[in-house]
Amino acid sequence: MSRPTTSSQVVATQPLLPPKASWVLDTDVGAVIGALTLVVVGLWARHGGVSSLGGSATDVFTSLASLTGLFASEAGILGLLLVTRTPMLERRYGLDRLFNWHRLLGEVMAILIVAHIVTSIEAWADPTGVMTAIRDLTGREPYMGLTTAGTVLILVVTVTSLKFFRERITYETWWFIHLLSYVGLGFSFSHQIVLGTDFMDDTIARWFWIALHVGVALWIVWGRWGTLIRSLARPLRVESVRAEAGGAVSLTLAGANLRRHRAASGQFYYLRELAPGRWWSNNPFSLSAEPTTAGLRFTIKDRGDASRAFTRIAAGARVAIEGPYGVCTPDLVGDGKVLLIAGGVGIGPIVSFLEQLSPTSQPVVLYRAHARAEVAHVEELERLAAAHGGRLHILVGARTTLKVPDPFAADVLLKTVPDLAERVVVVAGPESMVKAVQRGALRAGAPAENIHAERAWW
Repeated sequence: MSRPTTSSQVVATQPLLPPKASWVLDTDVGAVIGALTLVVVGLWARHGGVSSLGGSATDVFTSLASLTGLFASEAGILGLLLVTRTPMLERRYGLDRLFNWHRLLGEVMAILIVAHIVTSIEAWADPTGVMTAIRDLTGREPYMGLTTAGTVLILVVTVTSLKFFRERITYETWWFIHLLSYVGLGFSFSHQIVLGTDFMDDTIARWFWIALHVGVALWIVWGRWGTLIRSLARPLRVESVRAEAGGAVSLTLAGANLRRHRAASGQFYYLRELAPGRWWSNNPFSLSAEPTTAGLRFTIKDRGDASRAFTRIAAGARVAIEGPYGVCTPDLVGDGKVLLIAGGVGIGPIVSFLEQLSPTSQPVVLYRAHARAEVAHVEELERLAAAHGGRLHILVGARTTLKVPDPFAADVLLKTVPDLAERVVVVAGPESMVKAVQRGALRAGAPAENIHAERAWW
């Protein structure tokens, strides 16, 4: 299934340049959030929000409705900015962390929306009554029908993003549902301008709010859809497909565009096969070898419809890539020593990590698998670990058959790696294993800032 590699290709192969460093600082992000919050509170105070708190019950509820509505909009704006995939922001925090913050802000926004609905109904209910207020605010007032529909869509997206539901639906299903959030936000925007006490009679505030939302929308179009268009215009081709242990495959993508590409071991990409029925599916996979001008390798195991399709892909197929993403790269280790822990297909990024480590890293690799047949890339791991003065430990078997109840407990880790506290710890694998390693490494004396995880945000 593999294409032969010519000697000229071997000579020309070079490691890709690393991604450019980010100039973004925590203080920059804090300044943006602080400035937007000050604007929101300032608008509310300027239009009588503070003074209304000392008035009648209707005045209090009107003031609180205004404030919760503004804060809900702020949470939505900040949440959208986090997923624009702005390179400098992603290189500072990593896409997985940005998406988790985005999810948190989405939950906060949903809570604020519910508070906004309750306070708005209470404010409107005097003197007409609650039921009349509900009828007015769900359709009889201008733009409120759209707003009601938009609110329902936003709440549906929020609920389906909770872990309980995410674990029960496919990534593609969740993604299509999540697109409804853009529709919901669009539907809900108009009532802020027409009925909102902060914008209805204040021309400057109204045009500022409109410009802010238009700017965010354009940023999303440039960041998300611009990235998609560029990836579709410069696809790579499947250079080789090699079977690995446990039904996994190593897929190598190649193309002339890689000579201008930047990437580092430990990062991941979104892959989109450009074939009928597959072009719309976009899924994340980690590099499993050092990225070079000869190609990008991914080790993929059948864990659902999307990954199954890539395990059956043929050489020569076109694949659009988006990325690279992720900040868990070898530059976190520098010239220090490292402990690399992998479980399942998490072995892919660990292999790529090994290839770019410094000669002084003395890596200890702990590989956890449920069965010997699932252990992949063993020869590579042994060779690379030995080349850097390190060693490989493979732990195979179901948890109930192991000699220790928790293979990643502090005392167990210290028996295998006595100098663990002096090492940078990198773990890649299922979320339950990542958390177990983090707990064990912390208790074994590793500083929290030296423990890093390569994890999927989904």
